[in-house]
Amino acid sequence: MRPIPARVVESREECERTHVLRLEPEEPVGWEPGQFLMLGIPGVDEKPMAFSGGDEREIVLTVEVVGPFTERCARLERGDWVWVRGPYGRPFEPVGNRAAVVAGGTGVAPLVPLAERLRGRGVEVIGVLGGPHAERLPRRRELERLSDEFHLTTEDGSAGRKGYPTDVLEELLEEDRVDVVYACGPEAMLVRVVKLARRFDVPCQVSVVRYVKCGEGVCGSCALGRGLLVCRDGPVFWAEELEGTEFGDVRRDASGLPEDEDRPRS
Repeated sequence: MRPIPARVVESREECERTHVLRLEPEEPVGWEPGQFLMLGIPGVDEKPMAFSGGDEREIVLTVEVVGPFTERCARLERGDWVWVRGPYGRPFEPVGNRAAVVAGGTGVAPLVPLAERLRGRGVEVIGVLGGPHAERLPRRRELERLSDEFHLTTEDGSAGRKGYPTDVLEELLEEDRVDVVYACGPEAMLVRVVKLARRFDVPCQVSVVRYVKCGEGVCGSCALGRGLLVCRDGPVFWAEELEGTEFGDVRRDASGLPEDEDRPRS
């Protein structure tokens, strides 16, 4: 897909290490919750970002500030120009009548528009958001507003309940209160989500985060095993599709090699 220029119409700090951008592309960009785009800053780089709200004329992105590119994203100002290309990937599939939407940190990004879509279909949404502490709970207000019931967790207990989003999910499943689970967040959290959903025999979709370079299934840097690529076959997967893959076992670095693999000496 060719890049489309987009103007920054809002740039604000959301919470600690998290920035929200609102863009107006020069051409409409149709997308579904769970898909992503490639965001480019001229002369800097290009990285994948989940669609986090808006519509085809206005795109909201939730950016975790973790390195040079995302630090540059946080310095963008109203009126600056970037480019976008996409949408890419497979979106979430709305099913069922009672959904648990489970977010860990900036994994909330694709789940905000998903919650909005589910509510529009008459689905009961139980939102769960977790973070390390009270200052790292991105998009909290939006997810709470879009949830029929909302749970908040922090690892240090500084906001909401002390613990993890999966603690809440396990209780919801034990009480037979949801018939589908959607989740995005750190892979260790997603592994736990998948195990819980399989244990209680509840359908589950998770959005997997891996290094994505091309976004078009060409470079192979986001390989997940069994011939699956996160950018092409995901980033949203049904739990059973992840069986027998590297999910939860192997992490790959920016080169596409396993993080613990010995590198040849130059």
